[in-house]
Amino acid sequence: MTTERATIKCEAVFSDDSLHRYSLSKIWDKTLPLANVITIAPSEDFNVTSDTTTSIICNNIYLLGMGGFVLTNLISKIGADVKKLKSTKDLWNADTDKYIKETALKADKIIIAWGKFTETRKVFSDREQSVLKLLEPQKDKLFQITDGKERKNLHPLTPSIRHSFILHSYY
Repeated sequence: MTTERATIKCEAVFSDDSLHRYSLSKIWDKTLPLANVITIAPSEDFNVTSDTTTSIICNNIYLLGMGGFVLTNLISKIGADVKKLKSTKDLWNADTDKYIKETALKADKIIIAWGKFTETRKVFSDREQSVLKLLEPQKDKLFQITDGKERKNLHPLTPSIRHSFILHSYY
């Protein structure tokens, strides 16, 4: 009989008022590369529980041979319904960008996983550009999720890539 064990260290960083989640990390092997995955907005789940997007990211980062990930977001405000947002007011703050920048520096790969969000919600295209500018010094580590064909910059919930991320250079 064989027993396999794994320990995943989970950590979430919140604002003092608990309105913003700046990062969520899940690390299972510190000896392997670490990914910084940047999605749209945080869910209300963290640490032990996970929403579907975070579970898909966790599974795929593991399958890519990495030792864990730190999840950051374009929007740090918890509970923001991105399908209904018309304004960017109070959706992120200076600490949001601070954590994006810090986690990007520590990561071996930075994976842009916000999909076409900013294309369909033009009010957020400036936000996308400001985050990409923050990441410019790390552009050699910047990747996007593709389907291996012509579709690029996919969100983890895209059905064709849920079980197998294919990473391609962002630039």
